[in-house]
Formats: sequence, structure tokens, C-alpha cells
Amino acid sequence: SCPHDEGNDFDSDHICGDSDSCPIDADNDPDSDNLCSIDDVCPHDTSNDLDSDGICESSDSCPLDADNDVDSDSLCGDVDSCPLSTLNDIDQDGICFILDSCPVAYTNDADSDFVCDDVDSCLDDAINDPDSDYICSVRDSCPHDSRNDFDDDALCMDQDSCPNDAANDADSDVICGDVDSCPYDANNDVDDDNLCFSDDCWDHLGVSCAQYLGLKEGQCRQDNMCIACGCTCYNECQDLCPFDPDNDVDSDSLCGDEDNCPLDPDNDIDADNLCSNEDSCALDAANDFDSDDICGNIDSCEFDP
Repeated sequence: SCPHDEGNDFDSDHICGDSDSCPIDADNDPDSDNLCSIDDVCPHDTSNDLDSDGICESSDSCPLDADNDVDSDSLCGDVDSCPLSTLNDIDQDGICFILDSCPVAYTNDADSDFVCDDVDSCLDDAINDPDSDYICSVRDSCPHDSRNDFDDDALCMDQDSCPNDAANDADSDVICGDVDSCPYDANNDVDDDNLCFSDDCWDHLGVSCAQYLGLKEGQCRQDNMCIACGCTCYNECQDLCPFDPDNDVDSDSLCGDEDNCPLDPDNDIDADNLCSNEDSCALDAANDFDSDDICGNIDSCEFDP
């Protein structure tokens, strides 16, 4: 049947060898790549394993990807924008997951505080609530004061020398009012009579001081309200003799530190340089001149013993 073909159509493709382009290839170069099957490593792959991964196209799930979807995301490398990242660019910020410092935050770390925006409680605050008061510093009136100006004196604690004293050491004695026994007395009860002295006073907000002008009048010291209701209780609590611990004990309107006779309300009325508490004849300047034990002011014969 093939007079000019010694092999008589060796490949049984009904084409005699002398006119058969692939005399030993029954399929006659089925992929039309001009390579007969005996010489064609991929007889059914026109591109002949184009990606050189050793897998012919007909069996290659990613014929143009030599790594064959190395990140196993069902996207071949030739169409995978992030061929080495399974999650690709999950936050869609243009940075592949494995290269993205904040892989699930589109804005990454907008405030540059090294905290990714997806877990940053203060997105626009680079110092992230430094005083831990749950208020981000960009909205915190006192970003470094967790109590946020507790004494309402418009000074944050990091700048307030007396954070619990709204008057900020009103008497300038270097003792804050909240711990100063006499917050308006720079000498701090120098005579130790438990009474402070000052020209200034303060009724603290939130304290009901009015009652000490009515039902509780006269009870300021008893109720320890001299500081809280300093103005209302001023007359009762003020030390009128700041350097006299006995506070004008003889009630002559002269404080003991200025009173020549602190225990004599008449202040040596007979001018004999003896105060009445030491003067046996308080109204006799001669002091019983005739020594008859009768003071001159009542002695009918003051010079006759």
C-alpha cells in the first residue's frame, strides 16, 4: 500500500512514510508546534511548557506561573497582584500583606505612633492617651493629668504645684491649701491657739455654709468648718490676737502681746506699775502707805497706821 515507504505506514496513520511529516507519530503533531510527538516533551501543548515548570499546559493549573500559585490563594502568579501573599492586599492599601507593616489597616499608622490604625485607640493621637484617662490627648484638656484639673483652677496637674488646692497656696507659705491647717494664714497659727489669722477668706463650692448664719450660728469651730466656710465663719474662726495664745484673756480689747497687764482688764488703773492681778491695792497708787492693811482708797486715815 506504500510502495515508496519501507516501513509501510509504520505509525498506522494511513499516511505513507514518504509523505508523512511525522512517520512515527500516529497523531501527526497534534499540537501543531512543528514537533512530532517523539521529539515533543508536551505533545499536546503548543507552547511546550511555556513557564518551564516541568508541567505541560494541559496538566498545568497555572500554565504561565512557574511557581504554580505558590501562595495558594487560587490566583496564578501571572494574574496575582501579590503572588507571595495568601491574603494578597486585604486592606486594599496597595501594599501586599507580607510587606505591609499594618496589613489589615487601610490607613496603616496614620499618626506615626507605631500602632496600626486597626488596633489604635487614638487614631489621630501620636502619644496615645499618655495619662490613661481614656481621653485621647488631642481632645484632652490635660493630656498628662489623669484627673484632668481636679481642683478646677485651670491648671493641669503637671503644671499645678497644688493639684488639690484651687487657690494654689493662697497664703504663699509653700503649703498647699488642702494640707494647710491655716490656708489663708502665712504664719500658720503662730500662737498655737487653734485659730488662724488672715484678711482673706473663702467659702468652698459645694459646701452649705449658709446654715452657719442661721440654725448653726456659732457652731463653725465645733463642726470644723472654719476652712470650708472661711467667709461665713470669719468672725467666729478668725484669730483677733494672732500672737496671743490666750486671745485677750482679760477682755480689755488689747491682745496679750501688746497688753502691759494681760490679766488686768483695768490695765494698772492706779498707775503704780503694778497690774491688778499682782497689786494688793489695785486702786491705791501708794499701796497702803501706812501699812495698816487698809488700802488708801478706803482708808480714812491713809497716812496714819
